[in-house]
Amino acid sequence: MNKFTKWILTRLLNKPCPVEIPRTGDSGKQVNCYSISLYEGDAPIMLVNSIDENGLSGNHFEGGGFRTDAVIPFSLYSGLNLRIEHYHGLVTHTYNGVLDYILHEWTWFYKLQSIYSLAKHSVPQYFFNKKTLQLPKRMKVLESIIAKQSEEPHKSFSSLDLMSYMYSIRWYLHPQKTELRKKMDLYLSSFVSSGELKNQGGSFDFIITGKAIATLEQYQIETARAKSAKSANSWMLRLTAILAFFAAFQSGLIKSPAWIDLGKIWEWLSSYM
Repeated sequence: MNKFTKWILTRLLNKPCPVEIPRTGDSGKQVNCYSISLYEGDAPIMLVNSIDENGLSGNHFEGGGFRTDAVIPFSLYSGLNLRIEHYHGLVTHTYNGVLDYILHEWTWFYKLQSIYSLAKHSVPQYFFNKKTLQLPKRMKVLESIIAKQSEEPHKSFSSLDLMSYMYSIRWYLHPQKTELRKKMDLYLSSFVSSGELKNQGGSFDFIITGKAIATLEQYQIETARAKSAKSANSWMLRLTAILAFFAAFQSGLIKSPAWIDLGKIWEWLSSYM
């Protein structure tokens, strides 16, 4: 490791990150720290805490986290990849090596990236929050549950999971989130009472039952019948109006212009009845 790289890392380590880094809310907006880690390919090796004449000191990665204290001498550094993470407000910038860090940070390009990243999230969220959200009818909710759970029917879900599936993750920041969540809980409770769902584990987790499919299929059959009956009634009304018109013509209540022979038209229609 050359002196320039050591100098860069020493500066960054003077802005260390806390053990738990807030990524939301006002506390997340105040974050401005750096995390340095070593990787071998895509495998994490060590989280660097300090640098001295002996090498890089930090926590070795094992058991799913950076735990054991360790030191990696500079002689072994050349075979590893350096990763620098800058937690800048609510945005995280990741750099692969010192050169990547310099190109983004020393040019302040990372600030433009932060603005773009925040705008990419906040602008759609702003327009989403302007919408008035309403839960669909009960059977539409059941249809969404079946669609969501179709790949893993035995996996439990909560009202939070279902809301995110129906409205995307943006609903968490919508002004109506509490109202919608309460209504969804009522829907899910009603499905438990009627047998389409059952509680799994805690009272806030649910699992779908076979009755849900039967209920939805019966609803779809009844809906199709209602649409068919409505369509038939509509055509009957039109036909009745046509017959009434020609009956009035035949009785002499309606007189047609001389150049229109409604009698022939009536004969033509009668041939199809």
